[in-house]
Amino acid sequence: MPAGSFSGPLLRRAMVVLVGVLALSGCARLGADGLGSRPAPPAGAAASTDPLVVWAGRAQPGAVERVTLADGQTAQVRMVRAYNAASGRECRELLVGSGMVERARLVCAVPGGWVEARPLLRGGGAARP
Repeated sequence: MPAGSFSGPLLRRAMVVLVGVLALSGCARLGADGLGSRPAPPAGAAASTDPLVVWAGRAQPGAVERVTLADGQTAQVRMVRAYNAASGRECRELLVGSGMVERARLVCAVPGGWVEARPLLRGGGAARP
């Protein structure tokens, strides 16, 4: 076999790497306005007065508390994690409810407060242990 030629397994590996690089570069091009995301609220967006969103703005990861929701019902709320989103905004993932009826919600910071954001995964994402 001449020097510099690819054999079968080596050629397959090179193709897999190439396809992976192309896929990742396509995802990077989507940016913050890509599939499944919504644009960041405008700079003048009003902060939410929803009690759940207000609680999320002051809570620390791991905090659990009963919160009176906007509809008047109370629910157990747990802050799962706080992180900086690809958009640069600080976001917080919450689980509302308990047991089999937990529902994920996401809130992100905007100038002047916090607003609810749409989770990137359908159904609000999977509940975390």
